[in-house]
Amino acid sequence: MVGLAAPGAPLGPRWIQRAEPWPALAEGNAVAVDTEGLRTADGTLFLDHRHAVGWLGPLPDPSRLAGAAARALISDALVSCRPSVLLDPPWHATVEPALAAIGRQAPLDALKIAASALGGLGPGLTPAGDDMLSGILFAVRALNGTTVEPALLAVARSVRTSDLAAALLEAAAGGYHIEPVHDLVMASASGDASAAARAAAALDGFGSSSGADVAHGLRLAFTRQ
Repeated sequence: MVGLAAPGAPLGPRWIQRAEPWPALAEGNAVAVDTEGLRTADGTLFLDHRHAVGWLGPLPDPSRLAGAAARALISDALVSCRPSVLLDPPWHATVEPALAAIGRQAPLDALKIAASALGGLGPGLTPAGDDMLSGILFAVRALNGTTVEPALLAVARSVRTSDLAAALLEAAAGGYHIEPVHDLVMASASGDASAAARAAAALDGFGSSSGADVAHGLRLAFTRQ
């Protein structure tokens, strides 16, 4: 599952970008994939795979994020983001008890509880609950390194949601998210508060509400893990 991102969109692990505008495509249109790239239903090649831009964001060594200073920098930067829509009725009654488990129960148990409550919950092309969960999964992976990936992938794959959101969750469990998220952790690991604030502002502006939902998950996990 990949997305076709417009020029100027932040880079992402499941995005394909190109400099030119994409052709007009509507939901349900057939797109063929072959050795040359992507074609419309009539066979017209509209993306040569040699020109597609793929991207996987950098991560600092977990030891550079584990300290109190880096975590505080992340939390301070994200506090300016909009509140998640899931903190409002009717979703808050489901979300808040599940999130309370993070930091109070064993990490994997807490993640399973959060995934069960958040998966597929709320509005959005990628449901707000999946966006928030992606922030949590990414933070846990960034703090703990590759050894936790199998457990995080199992949690991500347990969620019943759309194919698009499932791809987002798997990427986050592997330590990959959109560009502002990677910018935030890299800046925080190096102690650059100004860069962290810019990254948080870029994240906050992502999508209709997705950025705010991701930010809430990140802040929660970096604060409590």
